[in-house]
Amino acid sequence: MISGPLIRFILTAAIRDKLMLTLVLMIATGAAMAIFLGGATITEKESFALVFGASGLRFLGVVGIILFCCFYTRRAFETREVEFLLSRPISRMNFLLSHATAFIVLALCVAAAVCAAVFFLGKPNLGGFALWGLSLGVEFSIMAVAALFFSMVVSSASGSALATLGLYVLARLIGTLLGIAYQAPENMAFAALNNAMEIISTLVPRLDLMGQTSWLVYGQEGSGGMGLTEEAGRYVRQMLSVLGIAGFMMVQGVLSIALFIFAAAYDFLRREF
Repeated sequence: MISGPLIRFILTAAIRDKLMLTLVLMIATGAAMAIFLGGATITEKESFALVFGASGLRFLGVVGIILFCCFYTRRAFETREVEFLLSRPISRMNFLLSHATAFIVLALCVAAAVCAAVFFLGKPNLGGFALWGLSLGVEFSIMAVAALFFSMVVSSASGSALATLGLYVLARLIGTLLGIAYQAPENMAFAALNNAMEIISTLVPRLDLMGQTSWLVYGQEGSGGMGLTEEAGRYVRQMLSVLGIAGFMMVQGVLSIALFIFAAAYDFLRREF
């Protein structure tokens, strides 16, 4: 149900739009800035450059992927490219899965470029670096498919990009928000909001547990943060004890991607052209 020519067409569009070239240049610039700022510190120069560069390049990669996926998809609708492709012997589900696959390939390429830059920033813990790179690929893939979903249901490119970035911010803060929600509510309104947050947390990917920069310095043993406290990660702690951190990330990635594809398909298959 995946069209190879359509995937190549999308990847060619990314090259034509100079997405990869622009991101590579920005990643190189960000890495150079991290090295410069790390050199200004008195101690732990390499660790500072590693952590600062990894955090900045992670956000840069996500923004680049989201912008390309949203603007490419909306442009395809506005130029009636979607209608032209669907007039060919290709089903709507084939069209959707091919776009999702192409966007995931782009996301993995960007993740690989970011990992290469981070590796040369310092001397990362190899086990932690492998885990960080895996989480980066999963995170970028989730956000690429999320951008595809929002660009399908939101009629403007800027609106879909903002909606996807809003989801990303929520996914990064969900552990902290859950920690707040588990506190004793002051009134009925706060109690209702707490219950709503618990429901939302079951649908939002736990990106706050992925890509932890402490892994680069201390390895997997450096895992921590608000998202792993008893109040903010009860079910997550149970899943981690069964699957391990790598297994949890992979399961989270598969489920999140499947959810966004299903939601996009529900809207796309019902739409009339």
